[in-house]
This record gives sequence, structure tokens and C-alpha cells, in this order.
Amino acid sequence: MILIPFIISNGVRLYYEVRGNGKPIVLIHHLAGNYKSWKFVIPKLSLDSTVVVYDLRGHGRSSTPNSPYNIEEHSSDLRGLLVQLGIEKPILVGHSIGSLIAIDYALKYPVEKLILVGALYKAPSPEVYEKYVRIAVNFGLRALAEYRRLHKEFAETLVSNYHAWNSLLEVYEETTPIGYKNAVEGLLKAKDYSDELREINVNTLLVYGTYDGLITNINVFKNNMKNVETKTIEGYGHFLNFENPSLLSDIIKNFL
Repeated sequence: MILIPFIISNGVRLYYEVRGNGKPIVLIHHLAGNYKSWKFVIPKLSLDSTVVVYDLRGHGRSSTPNSPYNIEEHSSDLRGLLVQLGIEKPILVGHSIGSLIAIDYALKYPVEKLILVGALYKAPSPEVYEKYVRIAVNFGLRALAEYRRLHKEFAETLVSNYHAWNSLLEVYEETTPIGYKNAVEGLLKAKDYSDELREINVNTLLVYGTYDGLITNINVFKNNMKNVETKTIEGYGHFLNFENPSLLSDIIKNFL
């Protein structure tokens, strides 16, 4: 892939890539990820869709401003990018923190459909993330990944799969400690979107692995969204994009 730089109005430089031709699908990656988080998903989707991938601010090759990155700022970044690309009504696929960005975007701008993978609807509990930030700042993102592996915070389908685990390590290591810190600080300031979910009228698909700790959020979405379908993947965890990207790609394509 050849990433293209784009400077949005506030001076932040985002790097993105567009592949394929058809309905526009925008893939929004997880915390401590980047466009490579979707490298196993893009090939199938780009066969009959225009796929946009990009690095969130503070991730990958994009700018790393020295302040917390609020969800609303991520959403505004995405809007600037899509205006530049002439995409008015995208299909948004948001993973983890990307789900919050997709939700915020859908509340403000037109979207065709939403696909939320390992989704959040509000800020997570801060205690564990404060620990993660201390590890990342002092020892780096690879050390954070290894800490989480040793404490069995990742599904076995991730850590026992050579390609999946090394792909996660690759994107973790391409996130700077300061970028991670600022992204976490912004994430922990995220508002509770549960009531606002009722305002989203587009068809929405929720996808969780059964071993994803965030699957407990599923009932909030089901109880508060009007047009929502759910898909649970037995035996997999939070990183379906690495653990079973072929199945995730098929699920996304079938929902389109």
C-alpha cells in the first residue's frame, strides 16, 4: 500500500489509502492500531467496494499532537478526510475505539450503514487503561502487548496464531507512547452515547467474538438502537480482524 498524506484544517496530517471501486466503505481501526489493522480484510472488501483506510491521529504515520484526542476530534478528522475524497454517505466500519468514532460521526453526518466490531458506547473503566499508559510510556508498546498477553487479556485465537499475533505486535510497535497516551486520555473522556443511539436510523450490524470482554455492551445497543442486527463469532476474541479476518470480511460483505 502507498499511503497518501492529507492535512486537515487544524493542521493535523492524516495518512490514508483508497483501494477498489464501488460503494465507499471506511474502516476505522482500534486503539494502538493503524491502517495495517485491516490488511487481511481489505482484499475481499475491495473486490466490489471502494475501501478507505487511514491512520487515526496519534497512530501509525499520522500526526501526533501533544494533547488528548477526543472522540469528537477523531470524528472531525474523518469528516475532513471524506470531504476531501468527495464521499458524502459512507458505510462506516468501526472497531473498538473506532466504533465510538463511527457512532459520533453517524450522529452528525449522513452514513449509509454502520458496522461496529467489538463496540463501545461510552468510555471504558479508567483503572486498567491508566496502567496501560504507564507501561507504554515507560517501556513501549511492545511491552504493553506482552504484558497483556502474559495476563491473558487476549484471546487464545490471537496469541496462538503466529500471523495474527505478529500482525498485532506490528501495529502496536508503530504507535508511539505519546500517541497512545493521548489517545487513551481522549478515550477516557468519551461521553456516554447510550441515549443518543436512538437517534441513529441507519441499518447497523454489531459483531463480537464470544471471548471479547466488550460483548457485555451488546444489550445496550440492542435496547437503544432501532435498526440493529447482531452477529457473535463463537470462540474468538476482540481482534477479529486478525483472528479470523476471512470470516469478518464475509460478514461485512453480506451486510452490505
